[in-house]
Amino acid sequence: MKLNENSKILAAASIVLKQIGLILIALLFATILLAVSGYDPFAIVRGIGRSLTSDIAGTVRWATPLILAGLAICVTYKAEVFNLGVDGQIYMGAAAATAVAMALPATMNHGISVTLVFIAAMLAGAAFAMIPALMKVYLGTDEIVSTLLLNFVAALYIEYLVTGPLRDPNEAMNMNASPIISENTWLPRLAVFSPSSANIGIFMAIIIMILLTFMFYRTSFGHEIKIVGSNPVLARYSGMKPKKTVLQVMAISGAIGGIIGAIEVTAVQHRLLPGFNPDFGFDGIVVSLLANNNPIGVFFSGIFFGALKNGGINMERITDVPSAMTEIVTATIFIVICAKFVLPKIKKRIKDKKSAEEGGK
Repeated sequence: MKLNENSKILAAASIVLKQIGLILIALLFATILLAVSGYDPFAIVRGIGRSLTSDIAGTVRWATPLILAGLAICVTYKAEVFNLGVDGQIYMGAAAATAVAMALPATMNHGISVTLVFIAAMLAGAAFAMIPALMKVYLGTDEIVSTLLLNFVAALYIEYLVTGPLRDPNEAMNMNASPIISENTWLPRLAVFSPSSANIGIFMAIIIMILLTFMFYRTSFGHEIKIVGSNPVLARYSGMKPKKTVLQVMAISGAIGGIIGAIEVTAVQHRLLPGFNPDFGFDGIVVSLLANNNPIGVFFSGIFFGALKNGGINMERITDVPSAMTEIVTATIFIVICAKFVLPKIKKRIKDKKSAEEGGK
């Protein structure tokens, strides 16, 4: 028993060390890219260092939506369902949060107001996720395509809202945005980081991480999700309902996406803006993959990517590196991390092809 426990600890430590090694390799590629481009090669390292020391507030601000996005992706990946529509669910959650916040009376209790806003956002995100889920279950539609395309529908819907029904009629600069929502619907920011936009959404992320960890490893539903993901035929013969499980994980994922939208509206922007979401959903895919789709790992992976995002912003402030180069450096790190998951599949495909050719001879 003790030997078994030690082997588990060693296996977990090995995974962590591999992830750290992957991050270091990614940063090495980024520094080489900066040096070849004629910029300070250690600019990204200094930017991340500042994110983890003097500008922790910025890291918390960016880590919050990235952790939640990673958790939203993690839920569906466990069931081998690929939800690439988290960004769309974020948009719909933000739209619902704004509409409810504008409709609530300014005299309503703050706690009740915020709760109603977040419930509306979660329902909107879950409902939007149900569209591709139902298409997959009853029509056999590929969820990768349907969820991806629905992101554009949601983004255009936000454009429609901020130029039409929810547009601020008193905006002097003719800005396409909703009115600033009532303060009784604002999600509190962290006073210790004032005046930063870092907010208590980070505690929501921690709570959701704990709930998902408990669900995956301590409940029959979590076990069912894993079985459905690994072998849906076996799950069906065992009395499970794979179709129902797909709908459930997509609803949970969409609800988490809706929470991200509500946080951005109620804690960061305090209004609905068309470009408030810098593709948190797609970033969440990398956050989840780096953590091997483990909720606890997603938390730490999200912190790293939050520091990376904030580090890129700091890099622009403290060096002469332009914003375009910041995006290129970030993309390079993403590609290196994603390569970990793509290369083994390519190798397997080549090996299978060689085996087939040798068998044909």
